[in-house]
Amino acid sequence: MKYPGTLSVVFLMNILTGFTQQKTSSELRSLNWLIGTWQMEKKNGLLTESWQQTNDSTFDESSYLQKTSGERKLLENVQIVFRENNLYYIPTVSEQNNRQPVKFLITSSSNKMFIAENPEHDFPKRIVYEMISPDSLHARIDGGPSMPDKKSDFYYSRQKISSNGLQ
Repeated sequence: MKYPGTLSVVFLMNILTGFTQQKTSSELRSLNWLIGTWQMEKKNGLLTESWQQTNDSTFDESSYLQKTSGERKLLENVQIVFRENNLYYIPTVSEQNNRQPVKFLITSSSNKMFIAENPEHDFPKRIVYEMISPDSLHARIDGGPSMPDKKSDFYYSRQKISSNGLQ
């Protein structure tokens, strides 16, 4: 065999690739509690977030407001992705940042919560999601340590799907 070092490198790369894929799957699996439709009553209508897993490295979310007038307004789309060996929360907000996505690094996550941070962003600097119970979700955006009083809370309930598949 002329190239034993080459085989070692190929073998090591296969092991590392497998480890990264396992990390991707386990990191995203820890956020499976997000999957589904979550709703919150507001003065001007019903706020809805719908989460789904697109593939082994991506969650997608759409958020909209069903106004009391009947108008439905798209607010944002979010992706949670595993890239560069990290998890990122990437919102694209309809009326902010020129509709450009903003990347937040998920700095902490578990089977019941995650924290995403971007200290360079104007607001929010931190996004926190926490499952209170299987049917109750608390989301918070805030200004991080530099703006501790600037925050907004969102309390969602899981939308149930009936036995006939209707919500």
